[in-house]
Amino acid sequence: MIRFRAPVRRDGDGFRIALSDDEAELVQRLLTELSELLDQPDHPLTGRLFPVVHPDDAEAEAEYQRLMRPELVESKRAAIGAVRAALDGDGRLDDGGLVAFMQAVNSVRLVLGTMLGITDDGDGDDDDEGEADSYEHQLYVYLSWLLEWSVRAMSNRAPD
Repeated sequence: MIRFRAPVRRDGDGFRIALSDDEAELVQRLLTELSELLDQPDHPLTGRLFPVVHPDDAEAEAEYQRLMRPELVESKRAAIGAVRAALDGDGRLDDGGLVAFMQAVNSVRLVLGTMLGITDDGDGDDDDEGEADSYEHQLYVYLSWLLEWSVRAMSNRAPD
């Protein structure tokens, strides 16, 4: 009998990301694509990564983005770096590393959700015929699954 092993689980005083080689390579590729998008400040797919704080004041919003965006980009790059290090190593993460993993994976999900027209309220174009079978939608579901296991591991609900 094959025993299921959670892709993200507690391991001693930390956590372990246990992906197959193909899965780790996929996540690495997605992180590379995310990193490239971070270099394009006005790319339409990055809007959800940098939410509008002052929707009724364009000047205040521009100033906020000018001041905060570099810090937000650097935070996302640090999360990407932590995930890359874990996937290139033994997959072990401390609490901060697991949070970085969750942030990086969720950033990719947000970009994919934008591509698919998935919104926070659940409305979107993802109900279109064939959309649920698209490669991007399957990636979105897979990354959601990884996040779910991350939350379970953090809350001690994931099997060893």
